[in-house]
Amino acid sequence: AEMDSIRKISPSKISNIDYWFHKKTIPLINKYTDDELEKKLQESMTRNFPKTLFIYLPLFALALWLFHNKKRWFYFDHGIFTLHYFSFLLLIFLLLTLLNYFFSFFDNKLLTFLKNIINFVGIGWMIYYFFAARQNFYQEKRLASFLKSAVLFFINTILVALVLAFFLLYSLVNIH
Repeated sequence: AEMDSIRKISPSKISNIDYWFHKKTIPLINKYTDDELEKKLQESMTRNFPKTLFIYLPLFALALWLFHNKKRWFYFDHGIFTLHYFSFLLLIFLLLTLLNYFFSFFDNKLLTFLKNIINFVGIGWMIYYFFAARQNFYQEKRLASFLKSAVLFFINTILVALVLAFFLLYSLVNIH
């Protein structure tokens, strides 16, 4: 009510985006404790993550399309590579998650160290595989492939950060 009255008196003090965001979040803050809100946010993020991947896959394919010969490669071809690469990522992520879950039952420094090494190798393999699979799929010379892959990796890191930020905001707003 206070925000509505401020907005009626001076509409320029609260932007439309701030007004909309506060209108969505204030009832949540009043309804739930911090722990409940964190749990609800995690549930909302888990429920909405497939939507995020569905939105990101075409963006990833678009970034690939922008960096390759348009006469030789169709957007569809980049979509095939994207599905292949993301299938690999999801499989490795599943294996790492299962291993971390298994290791969580033990409180041993050696096993914790082993878990950290396995996670490091798994993440490193995900990154390496992008470079290797891209070079193999597009049949480019190693240096050109490496440079394009590095630029694409940087661009996609930024795109992932933006999509995940919108995903977090979307999940926060859609808590019930």
